[in-house]
Amino acid sequence: MTDAPTFRFGPVSGADMARWCALLNDDNEIHLSRDAAEAAGLGPLRINPGPANLAVLMNALLDGENEGALREVEARFLGNVREGDHLCARRDGGSAALYRADEEAPLLTATFRFGDQE
Repeated sequence: MTDAPTFRFGPVSGADMARWCALLNDDNEIHLSRDAAEAAGLGPLRINPGPANLAVLMNALLDGENEGALREVEARFLGNVREGDHLCARRDGGSAALYRADEEAPLLTATFRFGDQE
């Protein structure tokens, strides 16, 4: 992915997760409690809400050169972002992906359309 420089974010904090949960009215305990995340089989760290992950990716999209207003986003959530993760987002034309900073497999991919693109 080469359209824009890599956008970096992190570490993801439990306090940020709590703010996102309040904003989203999301009371899923996997975002707020390490014990709940572990009981759900997700490991010992809290899990970031999906919309927060998409927001990080959107910041990367909007950081580059764009042709008009953002018109459409289609996202695929492929993995969990955990408390303490450092993230990077990379863009390639009409698509972008969010990764843990030290991994190759994307956690989230998205395609998007700006302006009057078909």
